[in-house]
Amino acid sequence: MSLDIVEDVLQILDCKIGFCKYGSGPTNILMIPGGVGCYKKDYPDFLLSHFDPNYVTIVCIDPPGYGTSRPPDRKQSINRCQLDAKYCLELMKILKLEPFNVVGWSEGGRTAIHVGGQGKDLVKHIVLIATSTKVDQRGATVFKGMRNTNQWLPNSREVYLQHYSEEFLREQWGSLCDLVSEVYEMLGGVFLSHNILPQLQCPVLLINGGQDRFIMDPKIITDRLKHFKVLVHAQAYHDVHIKYPKWFAKNVYQFITDEQSCEK
Repeated sequence: MSLDIVEDVLQILDCKIGFCKYGSGPTNILMIPGGVGCYKKDYPDFLLSHFDPNYVTIVCIDPPGYGTSRPPDRKQSINRCQLDAKYCLELMKILKLEPFNVVGWSEGGRTAIHVGGQGKDLVKHIVLIATSTKVDQRGATVFKGMRNTNQWLPNSREVYLQHYSEEFLREQWGSLCDLVSEVYEMLGGVFLSHNILPQLQCPVLLINGGQDRFIMDPKIITDRLKHFKVLVHAQAYHDVHIKYPKWFAKNVYQFITDEQSCEK
């Protein structure tokens, strides 16, 4: 099936930002990829196809330094997700797709929280896929053990190498692992996005995989939220939305169009 997906690059603030756009419906959705990701890897065409293009307008962004938003390559920093949020908001403003809902996977989920905090009334719902706003000793150890991408299983590497060079993957993943260690050792394991959670006024949906070893107890996030819902796919891992796209799309669309689906 051929999808009507438009790809483009625009000057957003001080960066050239790449993105794709799918659908022309009344419900606007911004999707943000995960660490060392890009929209082509983290929100592939087959996933988008499970959303009805007559009902939604989806924009998938490549944050600065990832995917089509290069050069330059990404510079990891503790406030990186906070900075990325400004580009997300400006892109949706330029595209005249406000207000909107925001979806983020993993690192992109932390950016989505900042988008909600900075965008306020412009952001109607937030969906966090496999997202943690804190890291404990176990998580820091997991990332440290994954730092050397040459030791990954071939299938795990290939997912990234379809979009990036080995050098980019090695350098960026190493920098990301170092950042996680820095957050754990210097900030008590608390990402900046964690402190934004109480400020969020909009409903938040957490979507997790029951087999995901990267994330922490969702209560760490939900205890700081006013309106939330948690969905867990028991068989899924960290890439729950990619492995179960029909289930994912159905639940996301239902959540962002149903104001009565949250706990308070």
